[in-house]
Amino acid sequence: MKIPFINFSNATSPRAYAPVMLVLTAGYLIFELGFNARLLDITGGIATRHDITAIEHYGRLISGVALTIAIWGPILRLSNETYQRGRWVLLLLICSAMALMPAAYYGEKALVEKIVDHSTGEQRRNALLLQYVNRDLISGLIKAEAIRLDDHARHSPPGKAFLSILPLMGMSVQHVDQKVLDDVKQVMARSVRHDTGGSDGYVYNHGYATVQQEIQKEYNVYTDLSYAYARSSQTGLARLTYESALMRLTHHPGLIPPQLDFHTFARQPPIVAQLREALHIPDDIAVNADMTPDEYTTRVRDVMVEREVNRKIRELDYAPDTFLDGAAHAHIGREAMEAVIAPALALVFSAMGALVHMYKSMFYLLYTARMQPKPVHIIVAGVLFVCVTIIWLSSNDVTSSALFQYLARQMRESGGISGGLACGAIRWMIQAQTYFYPVSEMIRSTLGFTYGTTDM
Repeated sequence: MKIPFINFSNATSPRAYAPVMLVLTAGYLIFELGFNARLLDITGGIATRHDITAIEHYGRLISGVALTIAIWGPILRLSNETYQRGRWVLLLLICSAMALMPAAYYGEKALVEKIVDHSTGEQRRNALLLQYVNRDLISGLIKAEAIRLDDHARHSPPGKAFLSILPLMGMSVQHVDQKVLDDVKQVMARSVRHDTGGSDGYVYNHGYATVQQEIQKEYNVYTDLSYAYARSSQTGLARLTYESALMRLTHHPGLIPPQLDFHTFARQPPIVAQLREALHIPDDIAVNADMTPDEYTTRVRDVMVEREVNRKIRELDYAPDTFLDGAAHAHIGREAMEAVIAPALALVFSAMGALVHMYKSMFYLLYTARMQPKPVHIIVAGVLFVCVTIIWLSSNDVTSSALFQYLARQMRESGGISGGLACGAIRWMIQAQTYFYPVSEMIRSTLGFTYGTTDM
């Protein structure tokens, strides 16, 4: 079998492998940039659990591809230098990919789990609080003091980047739970309404009224059944036939007397059970299928929202020790901690992958054009250094805001040198999105990449 692109048995130049690496590296870079844009949309906005899971999955896959391509470079270069046949090169590439892809995928997952394992109960509780704060900021339910987070800012690339990392930065604030708990509780009711369907009118029209229309259709069938039963001899067989027809109609047991008006029909146990099942209404909340919008809001929705608010507030008031592994709320705490860590790590790995492969793409392009390796490295490094420096000096409304400066100062004070380095990296990533996101999103939308998420 001849594989011309990686068959180096008759290679006449030590650069023969460079075009192959250029194609691989540039292809990866395009896919990575598109992923970076979608990652920012997901982590810096209100996303479904499906979208979060999908973006995490693709992020780990892309990390595996990056590691594989990094190892393929030396493999192809050595194969080129030792004049290896294509079949052996292909076998080596396949074997290395089979080993490296799972290693990177599960290694990245294990890293997040390791960090979560070593987190304290207080950190997990703070993570839960900060998740509420972040979501409310994104939704516009609350405003962060001294930072302009209007609709434009929240949806801008730097704003999305900041909001995706804000919970992690907030973890460095001392007594953060005391600072944010009151604000979180104040907006909890609005947040719960948003999460459970939106405005009261929308929930009524697209939830209750939709089920009510189906029940109205059932009532029309019921009137025919009722009329037929009333005209029959009403023997045991006729009654059994009537009850069976009702069961097929409502899918719930229970006799509905014949010849009822809709007002009474709507309050029959089988109809109420059908309504509860469709709208997930608890048994202890009185409901029927003939309620006005005001009645439904006051008697049903307000009660359900209040219960959910109280449940969530109880979560926020749990003692830190209850979030530790093996304790009552360990699962909630671990999920909150992972939700804080995973987006930040994903953004770091994505930014690192993009920068490294920009460097490599430029290197292989110039190397393929017959330039010597040392000058190529100097030129490419110089170009990237200038770009990184320009971005570092390009502060924006987000990174110059009092809130960001306060969080950055807290990170530096609590983390020392490592905190200062992390803060600098975060600042650079936020400012870089002004330049990278438009290009990345153009690539993603042009090529139609969704990375398993719901297209926005």
